[in-house]
Amino acid sequence: MRQNNLLKILFLTLFWVCAAVFIVLYDSVVLITDVERLTGTVISVDILANLGIVVVVTILAGGAIAACEVLYLNNLLRRRPLGLALLLKTAFYVTNICIFTTLAILFIAADQLDQGLLHETSLRLVAKYMLGLRGVMTIAYWSIAVMSALFVLQVSEKLGQGVLLSFLLGRYHRPREETRIFLFMDLKSSTAYAEQLGHMKYSQLIQDCFADLTETVVRHNAQIYQYVGDEVVLTWSLRKGLANANCLAAFFDYDRTLRARQRYYRATYGVMPEFKAGLNLGHVMVAEVGQLKKELAYHGDALNTAARIQEKCNEFLKKLLVSEPLRDALPEQSTFDFHTVGVLQLKGKEQPVSVYEAVEVSK
Repeated sequence: MRQNNLLKILFLTLFWVCAAVFIVLYDSVVLITDVERLTGTVISVDILANLGIVVVVTILAGGAIAACEVLYLNNLLRRRPLGLALLLKTAFYVTNICIFTTLAILFIAADQLDQGLLHETSLRLVAKYMLGLRGVMTIAYWSIAVMSALFVLQVSEKLGQGVLLSFLLGRYHRPREETRIFLFMDLKSSTAYAEQLGHMKYSQLIQDCFADLTETVVRHNAQIYQYVGDEVVLTWSLRKGLANANCLAAFFDYDRTLRARQRYYRATYGVMPEFKAGLNLGHVMVAEVGQLKKELAYHGDALNTAARIQEKCNEFLKKLLVSEPLRDALPEQSTFDFHTVGVLQLKGKEQPVSVYEAVEVSK
């Protein structure tokens, strides 16, 4: 999770540094050239010095804003609609941009005029700049730059970690084979809950359950492949899923999250949601599908096997079942134990599959 947050902060900071470099080069080359051509006066500007100052200031200010966004605001507004979240962030950041710009111009004016910060001449110059076309354009430019970066980050999160970048790079424009881990999680007693709660309340229950899954997904480097009714499918690359046994730890982490929210669920819905799950790894084909609505699709027996293993949880009264290939691929660790369930003939498969129950070792 810490690495993921650092990458987001780095992306935002670099985006804004690029925006700062662009506006400095534009001011120093395009605008000054136009002024020289119109006035016949040669203007001397140290572009490298200006770039250095602007880059340092943008890294400091942009890094602070990025950290505020990733570590605080994003979590605070995570459950809000995308449009409302962007609107609130826009208001917050535009206000900060106005304050920062005003202070920057005030310090520059005071230094150039060799007067105090609150001297009447300095204040008048700042007011003239901020209310003039240049001041308005500066604030508008930085507002667009800030919100563009946040919008890209927000869309990336909505699509799923890494999906937007894959689309942009065309990584799966042609089908590619990968070895991936899949975790199928399904809500227990979903039919009974739906009858007990009614459609509206039941839908709200599913919303809350999947909202509570968010931090688990981030903490354990998972990708949400798809939601299907009351079922969610998580996936990992082999490296990320096996590291720290993330694919197993994610399920138990989520189970603890739901139990920690037990009072809320019982008070709101009168039930305590629990999930059962099946885990498997194997070769799959990954490809972009769709034109009007694009998404990454995985095709292969590995998914079908994970889904069938999950279906066996009710039969054997287990919470988490894993296939033998996944168990064998996991590194040696003392956090989880495996108990043999049996060699099962899964629906749709010719060869039987050895299945194990995964349990978390008490610490």
